[in-house]
Amino acid sequence: MIIDARLVEPESVIRTQVCIVGGGAAGITLARSLAAIGIDLCLLESGDRAVSWQAQDLYRARNVGTPYYALDMCQLRCLGGSTNAWGGWCRPLEPAELEPRPWAGLDGWPIPYRALARYYPRAAAVCQFDPLDYDPARWLPALARPGIEPLALDPDTFRTTMYAFSPPTRFGRVYEEELGRARTLRCLLNANAVRIATGADGGTASHVEVATFAGNRFRVAAEFIVLASGGVENARLLLNSDDVVAGGLGNQHDLVGRHFMEHPHTRRRMARLGSVKGLELYDGLRVLRALALGGDGAQQGGALARIALAEAAQRREGLLGYSANINTILLAHDTAGWDALRTLVLSLSDPKRQTDPFLRFPPFRRKGITAHDLWMAVRHGPELAAAAISELLPLDRLQVGFELESKSEQAPNPASRITLTDERDAFGMRRVQLDWRLLPIDRQTVLRAEELLGAELRRLGIGALAPLPAEEAERWPDNLVGGWHQLGTTRMAADPRRGVVNADCRVHGVRNLYAVGGSVFPTVGVAPPTLTIVALALRLAEHLADRLEARVAPVTVARERAAAAREIVAPAPAADIAASPPAPWIR
Repeated sequence: MIIDARLVEPESVIRTQVCIVGGGAAGITLARSLAAIGIDLCLLESGDRAVSWQAQDLYRARNVGTPYYALDMCQLRCLGGSTNAWGGWCRPLEPAELEPRPWAGLDGWPIPYRALARYYPRAAAVCQFDPLDYDPARWLPALARPGIEPLALDPDTFRTTMYAFSPPTRFGRVYEEELGRARTLRCLLNANAVRIATGADGGTASHVEVATFAGNRFRVAAEFIVLASGGVENARLLLNSDDVVAGGLGNQHDLVGRHFMEHPHTRRRMARLGSVKGLELYDGLRVLRALALGGDGAQQGGALARIALAEAAQRREGLLGYSANINTILLAHDTAGWDALRTLVLSLSDPKRQTDPFLRFPPFRRKGITAHDLWMAVRHGPELAAAAISELLPLDRLQVGFELESKSEQAPNPASRITLTDERDAFGMRRVQLDWRLLPIDRQTVLRAEELLGAELRRLGIGALAPLPAEEAERWPDNLVGGWHQLGTTRMAADPRRGVVNADCRVHGVRNLYAVGGSVFPTVGVAPPTLTIVALALRLAEHLADRLEARVAPVTVARERAAAAREIVAPAPAADIAASPPAPWIR
């Protein structure tokens, strides 16, 4: 059932086998999996069914490092979490991305690739797309229009990689009915976890303290507690739970909150020299608009190609992972008028809407329009009008060029971290300070990969990259952004001196406390994280089911588990998919 936590009796205790904190992709996947085999559990979601500013304010934080999004704008605190603003990009991590890479100083994951790979087909079904393989030779014939071929890239340096698209799945909307009818599940909305309580030695978690904006507080006591609140909040809750263990739970080696990682995104103009044959396969703007509008989106088959740095080149050059799209630039989209138009639409859009004629606008931004917004719209009126027209006309009508969009891997860096400040939120929890820091190898990967790719594009007669300003050889360009991927802050490692959770996602030093989601990634590769987050949640569900199997009602457990596996991977009806158009601003 789904319950409004504001109606729970103050000081009451809810007892359950598993308590899951967070109702996003990881938490909902885990809850569905465990409920399907009869395990009693409680799912705590801090928000409601829709975004509210009161709940979003709990994310408000201080950024002191490399410029980053405001944390109360790049996470959504409602049922379904940030899948409500997900672009649907899906690709598994690759075997090499889980292995040690000594040339880049990376330890790798403490689990073999096969331990994760076997969950990817089920994760694809949970994300509502066919779990096909990602071999371009099998995808491209179905994707390309007649006469369009993939680029003949030098395989020792670059290769074509494929990305599939979820509709995208809005986990709260698509799976809410199932959560509501699950007989062993209580899903509490507006339930804010404020502390993980433990015994006197800190080795066993006893309960989660919960607070609501209605003023009532209560406890959820569980045999197992799982944090599934994202890369920021998982770390924040552990750090705030420091009344027994100094520094916070799992933080005996000062690792909670460290190794914050993103996928750096940068853009660089291209100078068109010759043929652009084949670029359509790699044009993110073209594919995403086709998918959102329908029509010739069918030709793309719900997939997009990227140019990726080959593993051999990474070894040879001492680099991290790198991938790129070559995107169309539309008239006025690189002007202040475009920014003014985007701000107006974000300010005036209904936060509850999931669709927008301006395809790259998230459904939630801020409270309303300001005088400065109006002034910028008037000041850049002609550019704003041109940008609006370019959004409505076919791409080829107003195409003014191409740009290379680089999306690279970040190396884990202990100095890139989340800490707590003295400022408190509405429930007395200390707020976050984010210090996002990048290492020299992060910038060197992009610089060298772009240099190699520029040479490759010249060889193919396609074009050349615009010259790089001298100062950008030493620093990141001003257009550096991330993908709303907060990763690595409770990283997985076999050795507690190198990570926060073990290979089963259990917090080191606490026998019944787990964390799941992007926070446990030891390295991030170049693929968007959602598919892997879902796969990790499915894997954790099996682990917890094994630990709890003796306590489940003694019916045919194996038969129920098999039936549950079939149920939880069944895609939602087509009507649900059609109701959730892509939102490609999030990779």
